[in-house]
Amino acid sequence: MFQEVFSHIHPIMVHFPIVLIIMATCYDLFWIITHRELSPRKGYWLWMLAFIFAWIAVGTGPEEDARGNTNIFEYHQNLADFTTILAFLVVAFRTFFIIKKKEFQRSILVVYCLLSVICSAAILSVGYFGGKMVYDQGVGVKVNDKYVNPPKP
Repeated sequence: MFQEVFSHIHPIMVHFPIVLIIMATCYDLFWIITHRELSPRKGYWLWMLAFIFAWIAVGTGPEEDARGNTNIFEYHQNLADFTTILAFLVVAFRTFFIIKKKEFQRSILVVYCLLSVICSAAILSVGYFGGKMVYDQGVGVKVNDKYVNPPKP
């Protein structure tokens, strides 16, 4: 049973950063719209978890399943790396302000909002290309223990 779960760890893990990044961005934007400010501490742990799970999702990606049988793997992989870097930048940005015990100024808040919205768009793009590889091209899909689109040697 554990072998079965472990062999599907990437599809299990990828849903966490998708949800956490979107949820953290929505939380931040809601707070900014309703209160006209955002403390670096509010929502910090959502972004920290989003970054950690993005890193885990990238690390568990079964690159060997996509070898030679998809033309979009590089887009998916590069966007995943980019998204993880963006999530790290959001966390680093917030951490810096928390350590310095400063609040976001309005101009900094605009930059921060753009960074978080771009991170959300990037994670949705990663999911799009990942889903396209699985559902359109059959990457990593097995039927009766045989790959639908087996990796090329």
